[in-house]
Amino acid sequence: MENYVTFDRALEIIISQDAVLPAENVSLFDASGRVLREDIKADRDDPPVPVSAMDGYGVKSSDVESVPLRLKVKGVIPAGSDKLIEIEKGEAVKLFTGSVVPESVDLVIPVEWSEENEGYVEIKKGFPRGANIRLPRENYRRGQVLVKAGTVLGAPEIGIAASVGKPYLKVSVKPKVGIVVTGSELLEPWEGFTSPVQIRNANGYTLYSLIKETGGEPIYFGIVRDSREKTLKILSEALENCDVLVTSGGISMGDYDFVKEVVKELGVDVLFYKVQVKPGKPVLFGRKENKFFFGLPGFPVSVFVSFNLFVYPLLRKIQGAAELFRPKVKGILAEDFRRKKADRTEFVRCNFSYSFDEGRFSVSPLKRQGSGILSALLGRKALMVVPKGVKFLKRGDSVDLILVREL
Repeated sequence: MENYVTFDRALEIIISQDAVLPAENVSLFDASGRVLREDIKADRDDPPVPVSAMDGYGVKSSDVESVPLRLKVKGVIPAGSDKLIEIEKGEAVKLFTGSVVPESVDLVIPVEWSEENEGYVEIKKGFPRGANIRLPRENYRRGQVLVKAGTVLGAPEIGIAASVGKPYLKVSVKPKVGIVVTGSELLEPWEGFTSPVQIRNANGYTLYSLIKETGGEPIYFGIVRDSREKTLKILSEALENCDVLVTSGGISMGDYDFVKEVVKELGVDVLFYKVQVKPGKPVLFGRKENKFFFGLPGFPVSVFVSFNLFVYPLLRKIQGAAELFRPKVKGILAEDFRRKKADRTEFVRCNFSYSFDEGRFSVSPLKRQGSGILSALLGRKALMVVPKGVKFLKRGDSVDLILVREL
C-alpha cells in the first residue's frame, strides 16, 4: 500500500489497472451512453450518387449567367426515384431534397429563388456551378471507419450507426457499482428528524447520479450505521455483487471509522490511502481480483470532487473507453487567487463562462470553498486546478479547468 500519494501517482495507479468488462450487443435504442467495443464502418458511399441539397430546380449553370430568365420545366424527379430526366439548354427539372441529380444538371436553384407558372420557371437569382448539390462520398466512403471502438456513444454516433445499417452495436456491459454510505447521524430523504444532530444522506444520491452518468449501473445498499459488524456485513455483500464498490465516510482516523480495516479483512489489496489533494485527502483505492473499491470522504463536496477525479476514470477504463477523464480546457483567471498552504493539488470550485469574441473561458473561483457546501456546486461550475507548490495566481493567468458537469 502507498500512503499519501500525489494526485498524479494516484491517477497512475488507477489507470494502470488492466481489467476490462465483457461486451454485449444492444439495440440502437439502448446504446446511448455506452462504450463502443467495435469500429463502425461505412457499408457504402454516402451519398452514393449526386443528390439535391434542397427543394428547387436543376439547371445548367451556363443558362443562368444572366438573371432573371425563364426556363422550360421538362419534368419532376421526386426524392427516392431512380428515374432520371436529362435536360437540354433552356430547360430545367424540378427536384426535391434528396432527389438524384442527372448528369446534365450542374446547379440547383433553391425554390425560394424561383417561380413556376404554366410549365415554365422564372429564375430570380444566379448561383455558382455546383451549388446546392451533394456530391458522391461527401459524407463518407465505403469501408471508412466512422466511429472507433472506445467511443462513448451519443446521438451523432447512434445516428451514424443507423445510417450504415447497424441496428445493434457491441458495447461494454454496464459495470455494477455498489454504493454504501456510512454514519449513524444520517437519514434518508423520506425520514423525519428526531435530533438536531441528524443530517440527510445526500452522498448516496449524488453518487447514484454520477455513476449513471458515467455509464454504470448503480446499486444502492443504503446507510450503514457506525458498527464494525454491520459495516463488515454490508461491504461483504456489496463486494460480492458488484464490479466496483464506492463508500462515503468511515475511512479517516476516528474511533468509528471502520471501512479501512474492514476492506482489508475482506481481502481487498489497498493500493493507496490518502492523496495530496484538496478537497478529499482521505481517499482509499483497492482491488480484489477483478473487483475495485473506493473509499471516499464523508463531506458532500469531497465526494463529488473525488468521484470525478478518481472513480470516473476507473469506470471509463473498465468499460474500454478511449478517453478516461472529464474534459479539460484552458481558462483565464478573472481575479487574483491566493491560498494559505500549497502542500496539495487543489481543485477549486469556480464559475466559468465562454467568450466567443475572445475564444476562451473566463474563470472566477467561488468565495465558499468548504467541503460541506454542496449548494455551491449548483449550476454551471467547474474545477480549477491549482498545482501543488503554487500559492498565488494572478488575474489573467492561464489555468486548467476540469468540466465536471454535463450541461
